[in-house]
Amino acid sequence: MKKALSRKIRELREAKGLSREELAEMMGISQSLLAQMEEGRVVPSVASLIHLSRCLGVPLRTFTGVEEEERLVVVRAHERREVERRPRSGPSKSGYHYQALASKEGIDAFYITFEEKGEGERVFFQHEGKEFLYLLEGRLELCLDEECVVLEPGDSASYESRYPHSLRGVGGPALAIVVIYGE
Repeated sequence: MKKALSRKIRELREAKGLSREELAEMMGISQSLLAQMEEGRVVPSVASLIHLSRCLGVPLRTFTGVEEEERLVVVRAHERREVERRPRSGPSKSGYHYQALASKEGIDAFYITFEEKGEGERVFFQHEGKEFLYLLEGRLELCLDEECVVLEPGDSASYESRYPHSLRGVGGPALAIVVIYGE
């Protein structure tokens, strides 16, 4: 999947007639980071994929691999695919493990396992759009800027993802459905 993703990024950039420098500037990242993404040495974060999709004028699902049907999208439990967001040599920096769910234009859904992390291990992300999450199992800490809350199974939250936010399992891993709106 990593090679296919890096190839897709490069092909879409070239199809739009953009240089690495131009796309990196549009995304607000370094040219070397974009080169690493295109060469498969770095797997883009969700935030980077959202920026890529906007800058290249393609739906986020272009990168997640979830195909759209005309009126209805169904992904059966056994059809869910692991979506790699960053290199996996040991635990990921964010502690997030994604599986793509059914998605439609402007709405991308994921089944995410959040690793248990300590307070000092929080990783904050910031990107355009809105997020909704529904906690299935475990305890999940959600921090939006400086405000942190701990969610229990059955709790849900919605927030503007343009503000720095962090999610981590508390007392063990946590499982949640997360929906990203805003393409």
